[in-house]
Amino acid sequence: VIVNNLDRKGKTLWTEQKSGDPLRLIFTESSHDEAALVVGEIETNLNRTPLKETVILYRTNAQSRAFEEVLKQKSIPYQIIGGISFYQRREIKDLVAYLKLLVNSKDDISFLRIINYPRRGLGETSLKKLTEIASAKGNSLYEMALEIETIDDFPARPKAAISKFVTTIEKYRELKSNSNVADLIQALIDELKLVEALLEEDPLLAENRIENINEFVAGAREFAAAAAEPSLDSFLSEISLYTDIDEYNEIEDKLTLMTLHAAKGLEFEAVFIVGLEEGLFPLGRSLENAKDLEEERRLFYVGATRAKKHLYLTTADERNRYGMMQTIPSRFIKELPQELLVVDDRRRGRGRSQSWDDALSGAAGERRYEYESDEYSLAGRIVQHPTFGRGKVLRVEGAGENLRLDIHFSGVGLKKIMAKYAKLKVVG
Repeated sequence: VIVNNLDRKGKTLWTEQKSGDPLRLIFTESSHDEAALVVGEIETNLNRTPLKETVILYRTNAQSRAFEEVLKQKSIPYQIIGGISFYQRREIKDLVAYLKLLVNSKDDISFLRIINYPRRGLGETSLKKLTEIASAKGNSLYEMALEIETIDDFPARPKAAISKFVTTIEKYRELKSNSNVADLIQALIDELKLVEALLEEDPLLAENRIENINEFVAGAREFAAAAAEPSLDSFLSEISLYTDIDEYNEIEDKLTLMTLHAAKGLEFEAVFIVGLEEGLFPLGRSLENAKDLEEERRLFYVGATRAKKHLYLTTADERNRYGMMQTIPSRFIKELPQELLVVDDRRRGRGRSQSWDDALSGAAGERRYEYESDEYSLAGRIVQHPTFGRGKVLRVEGAGENLRLDIHFSGVGLKKIMAKYAKLKVVG
């Protein structure tokens, strides 16, 4: 694979080990199936490979969510290297606090976490005054905020900010009983302009945080599709299973999860490289620049060479990012010598063991698998939209009829757009 990088020093790879197992390439139906199958494979082989000698490698931190949920359900101890558990990430805790307040007006902890996020210009003095009044009346902070307009000696500016906050919360408290939980969460994210707030707060960290928020919505969509009662209350009950701090810190034999960036220098007996799809690994933004694409390929090389005995590669037909999207297998899979691969096709109605070409036949074979499409060259380009004006393409997802773009428009913010409807013009 690495020989496809032109900007590199030549190297001869060697090993003292005798010939080992072939690489396992696993096709899965969805990202949810991918997580379940990977964890199931790890469980099956515990007598061969202990947890501490196994690692799951992914390209983006947001991908940890699905694996963490399956691992917690099965009480399998794990650690995340170079990061924190999905539900302990700040932007996720902020979003969960909003949802908790929607279902429980007495939740003062959630209220204090989000009353000034995104920033509403509320200072400590105003919040201290609200707390004192609420305490004197025996009310929760939100219950007192509902009565903010009746407090005569409260400063006008913070009063207006609190009043606007209450209006938003009340709006979604009314909507929650009749809305799909994922649609409700997405609408709340859009109304609060959380994505724009993250971009403004720290543009360098924003991409990962936005990925996490989108992954949270993806989890809500999975829940809504599978739950007998897909309400906000039951969704919060479900994720409460995952929000406790990892209780396995003192256990030595635990599975490792990490990004490929964090894996350099480490080795494990069994390595799972997951999410091998165009736009995810390699990342969509790298497809515009040859040097960036070579860096993605180097990361794949690093990940693959972490494996001492067993290397698994997984790809999903559909990945729930910004809604369910059809995917295209990563070009890095195509660059592997096919005679070294054992293909394990776990998609419904497919044969379990077959060749790469067979795995792409039938329904999957009807999709396109070429990688030099002009669609991918849109990443990083400046485009003109008839309504929103000029913007920069931050992310490219899917292909053909399903091509979807994340575009940041000047003065408007981030918009998620289906390319086939957008009438975009590339201007730079």
